[in-house]
Amino acid sequence: MSVSPAQKHLFYTEIAKLLEAGFDIRKAAAVLTDTKPPLPQLRLLDSLSRGLDAGQSITGAFAWDSGAISELERGIIGAGERGGKLAPAFQHLAGYFGMLAATRRDMVRGMIYPVIVLHLGIFIAIVPGALMSGTMTHGQISGSVVTSLLLVYAAAFILVMAIRAILRLAPGNSGIDRWISRIPWIGAARRNLAMARFCKVYHSCLLAGISMAETMQLASGAAQSGLIREAGSRLTQVVKTGGALGPAFMAEEAFPKAFARSYSTGEEAGTLDTDLANWSRLFQENAASSAKTMAVMVPKVMYFLILAFVAWKIVGFYGGYYESLEQIGE
Repeated sequence: MSVSPAQKHLFYTEIAKLLEAGFDIRKAAAVLTDTKPPLPQLRLLDSLSRGLDAGQSITGAFAWDSGAISELERGIIGAGERGGKLAPAFQHLAGYFGMLAATRRDMVRGMIYPVIVLHLGIFIAIVPGALMSGTMTHGQISGSVVTSLLLVYAAAFILVMAIRAILRLAPGNSGIDRWISRIPWIGAARRNLAMARFCKVYHSCLLAGISMAETMQLASGAAQSGLIREAGSRLTQVVKTGGALGPAFMAEEAFPKAFARSYSTGEEAGTLDTDLANWSRLFQENAASSAKTMAVMVPKVMYFLILAFVAWKIVGFYGGYYESLEQIGE
């Protein structure tokens, strides 16, 4: 069972608050458990407690249940633990999942009206024509409406499953990732989210003093982008051979040119930690903005497609109606 972004936002917000107040991780987990949080948060707390009891590190304890947290979370928590900055790490995660939760809410709200119009369209497509023809009973008409709705629900379910399968493949497949990044609105949101994840983990690792090779591996994995993962593998080799990362970043298509130039100059000036903090914040703001645009535009596109379908059915209904009148007049 996966934990929703909204639940993770609440969980990381509360645990960061307790850590900032001076609680250690075990005491913070015990306090949160005593507040009887929702089941998804209890699952995270249970994973943490079982892992700590088994002698795991905090990062290992959170990953005790491999389905509970992502590479992004492991990367940021691991960097925070090694650098002694767990509270800021959890604050990073709280902000990130809060943004995801808000986007999901906006998307769901935006889809309400198109879904209502879709049901209206199915009704209009079946009922008026059936009543005019007089060849179907009321029960048969109702059955036809229900059957059509079930077919639409099945098609929607298959479409959602297919989209989820493609998105699961994208982090490990640069071709799929590149294709998704070209989709209007969705691609921009995905690119900004990937860069926000990359910069967050990279910045956290820098502050923790983790080696550049490991930092690159953790950050590129946490980005959940096939393009960035492939670029990260090449950049890791550059680090291992002692080369400068700035020029290598600028040669990679996976990274925005402005970011690559900033990294190159920051590497020379010794300001990478400050620069990456700023880029992390900027990409998260851009991701939030892109996600809001996507949450507005995707339902609108669906609404106009459904509206076109309804209009087509209405025109077809009246066309058939007038044709029948003409036949009667003859």
